[in-house]
Amino acid sequence: MKILFIFLFVCLSLIADDTVANTTSTIEKNIWLKTYQNYKNYNILINNITVIEQKLKKTTSTAQEELKKRLSIYKSKLELYETNQNFNTLLKQYKYTISTITLRDFILHTSLKDIEKTIQKYKTLKDDFYIAKSTIKNRYLTMLNTDKENSKLQSLKEDLDYFIEYSENIEKTEKNLLESKEELLKKYEEYKNDIFMKHLFTVGMIIVFYIIYKLLSSLVFFLTHNPENHEDQKNYKKLLSLLFAILIIVFVAMRYIDDIMYIITFLSVIAAALTLATREIILNIAGAIYIFFTSIVKVGDRVMVQFETKHTIGDIIDISLVKMKLNEIEDYTNIKEIKNVGRTIYIPNSYIFTKVFYNYSLKKNGLITDLIEFEFDVNNNFEEVEQITQEVFTKINISYKISFNLNSTKTAIVALIAYQTNYKHATKTRGEVTIKLFQAYKNHETIKLKASKTVPKEKEETE
Repeated sequence: MKILFIFLFVCLSLIADDTVANTTSTIEKNIWLKTYQNYKNYNILINNITVIEQKLKKTTSTAQEELKKRLSIYKSKLELYETNQNFNTLLKQYKYTISTITLRDFILHTSLKDIEKTIQKYKTLKDDFYIAKSTIKNRYLTMLNTDKENSKLQSLKEDLDYFIEYSENIEKTEKNLLESKEELLKKYEEYKNDIFMKHLFTVGMIIVFYIIYKLLSSLVFFLTHNPENHEDQKNYKKLLSLLFAILIIVFVAMRYIDDIMYIITFLSVIAAALTLATREIILNIAGAIYIFFTSIVKVGDRVMVQFETKHTIGDIIDISLVKMKLNEIEDYTNIKEIKNVGRTIYIPNSYIFTKVFYNYSLKKNGLITDLIEFEFDVNNNFEEVEQITQEVFTKINISYKISFNLNSTKTAIVALIAYQTNYKHATKTRGEVTIKLFQAYKNHETIKLKASKTVPKEKEETE
């Protein structure tokens, strides 16, 4: 029986010790008690510093050294208590300001979640305040009942009065938070009735416009359907898309004309996006307008367009709103990069502004200067070469000019024969002139063309 009694006594003692330890731990962790203690220590240090500074003015030089040391110690301790000087710093972060409601905020309820989280945190802080107040009150009552003459009793009384007086601010802050939440809910309701419904109606009208746009696109496709030419259909579709985009911009601008800053920002974003998305289309349409009013090119003209370091030459067979259709012709110039491919090429109208664009048809009578080259042995009588050349061009009735230069290896003389011909017959004329000149040079007894190096048959068989 005694053993059982001793065991129960020990258990009760351990439980009591744990309770005291938990109470002490709670007090040590209480932010209000810590802040209040810092506040008191800070004021005590301020008073001590003030007293010492006054004594320094009155004491002699022998006692000043000791006072200065104490003053230095107090000032160094002062830095430990400058943080959280009073309770107002704890409540400062709970002063909630309602921001302007946005569409994202309305849908996600960001502000509402934020203020609810703030209220929840404040309730925990408020509970800690009343725990601190109750702790000081219990200390005061305990000391009042046991030792009324204790010098600490008056200090505890002042501490308790300070907490009781500050309770009004604690309740007021919570009330302000709850009122802010109610005001925020009212703003949500106002946003829903005024602005959100306006947004919904705008989106609904845009959807209706889009349906109309798709119906018109189908109708245009049906009316302009042509299996042989899909370019016109694409151009009409792009034009219709541009008109649809402009209609949407105008509609949105009219809907939000009251909010100047909003519409300016919106239009700036839309304009930037449209500029990036339709830059090429706008340039092509501008090129089509320029071509229409200036007649710089027209269907049937032969043109040369430069692509970086290469060229394309062809006859224009169609000009649409955004592109020109070229039938590439065979090579009739001395530009080696141009190949005889006969392709159909589509060139954007914007090339009128951005690329080298040459129209052969603008020449008088469509005449262009063509060039033929022959290489002659250096041991020739070039007066005879000029004479034979003149006879050939006289027979075909074409004016010409001939000049002579050394070739790149300086092993032969190059004759550059330039003549004028109509661009549409340039290839045929060049072939005829080349054959007649070659035959005339070859059949002449004294004129020697530069021979290409050939490998003798015997040497070729040996290898």
